[in-house]
Amino acid sequence: MSMLFHSIISRNSSVVFLRISLGLVFLWFGLLKVTGLSPVGELVGESFPLLATSAGALTLGLGETLIGLGLLLNIWPFLVNIILVLHLIATLGVFIFAPDRMFSPGFPVLTLEGEFVLKNIVLVAAGIVLLSHHGKKL
Repeated sequence: MSMLFHSIISRNSSVVFLRISLGLVFLWFGLLKVTGLSPVGELVGESFPLLATSAGALTLGLGETLIGLGLLLNIWPFLVNIILVLHLIATLGVFIFAPDRMFSPGFPVLTLEGEFVLKNIVLVAAGIVLLSHHGKKL
């Protein structure tokens, strides 16, 4: 069984699947922000006041959309993945700038928003995996 699994799912196809799935997530989240339909607008604005404006939200959404398209189309993979990792690390700043939104009644009990943001650690790891493969055409 293990041999069959390894023959079906190669390392390269796994990385391609990771790149495409991450691209879809970024494209989806970015388009929600661009269209003003994202449910995280208030949280983003509260944590990063520069992004609280409509221009800031649009810029963030366009950036996420471009990251998603870059991943899906495999354009400039090194640059796209560097931006992706930096963007996701910045999102973790919410734990510093709005801890009351992340924990309730207090640390270590996460709110729904806290869980939403904390999962970005996994997305950072995914971006690092993609960065490690950027030289290969995947």
